[in-house]
Amino acid sequence: MKVVYIHSSYRPNDLIGNWFEETKKYCKSTGGDAYFVIKFTHKEIQPNDIVVGGSVSCGIHARMFHYLGLQDMFSYLATRKLLKQLDEIKPDIIHCHVINDCFLHMELFTDYVNKRNINVVWTFHDARVLTGRCPNPGYEDCLQWKNECKCCPEGKRFLGPEHEIINLSHWVHRYRKHTIGRIKHLTIVTPSKWMARLVSESYLKQNHCIVINNGINHKVFRKLQGIDVRKKYKIASDKKILLSVGNPIWELKGEEFLYRLAKELANNQYTMVIVGCRHCNIEKYKPFKHVLTFPLIDRDELVAFYNTADLFINPTLADNFPTVNLEAQACGCPVVAFDSDGTPETIDPKCGKVVPRKNYEALKHAILNFNYDGAREAAISFASQFDQQKCIEQYIKLYKELL
Repeated sequence: MKVVYIHSSYRPNDLIGNWFEETKKYCKSTGGDAYFVIKFTHKEIQPNDIVVGGSVSCGIHARMFHYLGLQDMFSYLATRKLLKQLDEIKPDIIHCHVINDCFLHMELFTDYVNKRNINVVWTFHDARVLTGRCPNPGYEDCLQWKNECKCCPEGKRFLGPEHEIINLSHWVHRYRKHTIGRIKHLTIVTPSKWMARLVSESYLKQNHCIVINNGINHKVFRKLQGIDVRKKYKIASDKKILLSVGNPIWELKGEEFLYRLAKELANNQYTMVIVGCRHCNIEKYKPFKHVLTFPLIDRDELVAFYNTADLFINPTLADNFPTVNLEAQACGCPVVAFDSDGTPETIDPKCGKVVPRKNYEALKHAILNFNYDGAREAAISFASQFDQQKCIEQYIKLYKELL
């Protein structure tokens, strides 16, 4: 079996990187191999990565997006070169991840896989495949994508053109229907039931779609004995620790709600720890002595915070399947979060709390009145079912079924 991953970036230790490494091991055990295709980058890449394009082709493609909202219809020569490389590999399966990112010509790609009858597995990490641009139309309260994108709502855009002269996202939506909508052997995988529902209401609703939840590494994220960061950061033992983690924490991740909590929660009862705080926001938290902010910490210290914190607060306003909630619960930290997209699927309903999205008072009330009895044990039990290895095994099972 030969499998080709296509994704805009690749890091060995991230979620997709781990999937790829395990897939590669399996493929080699069958006499095949696995290959990783990435978008051109100036950063260091892995030795065997296949790179699409260069600074010129990706630069032109990116500018067409940032000024006109157009993508997927450029990088013609770069894509032709990639397809010649794929002809040498002769893949049985192409596993797409985030490929609508200004580096691939979708019509060439579609024609190629159809002509060679290649099975395509496509994991939807967000909804941009289904729309003319946006990764989460629910955040923008937009339903146009169900039929045809016409104009994007003003004022609530994210991942949009930076220097927009004119918005041509309706062209992109039509183009994606014409190209992606024509892929003959396409199996869609969604990490959440929420995303699967979006697929069922889109132009891809006729395609086979299955849910494979993203998992976490339970060898890393687990309950540890004797782990407590209170002494290191001088946090009193009688204070509840409220932890929030993002990469980074910004508007979409509910930064304004965390700031309101910092202002309003009693500093003699709570200590807030915010990991992934942007440098531009660190200064505004300095007046609050009960708030600790970190732009970045290493994984071991993150696990220590998960183990020590009393409650994990996740006010994200848009998320497909936030595994950060599972990481916290695997370490025994229950979660309070907004009812955003696939978030409820990642929280134990027996002990965690999900409140209406953007309802700050409900969020605050849930924190102040949280029932901690048995919560840690229930959280660990719930998170145990979301194992990264199980996720990988489900993908390999899918590959076998397609051949």
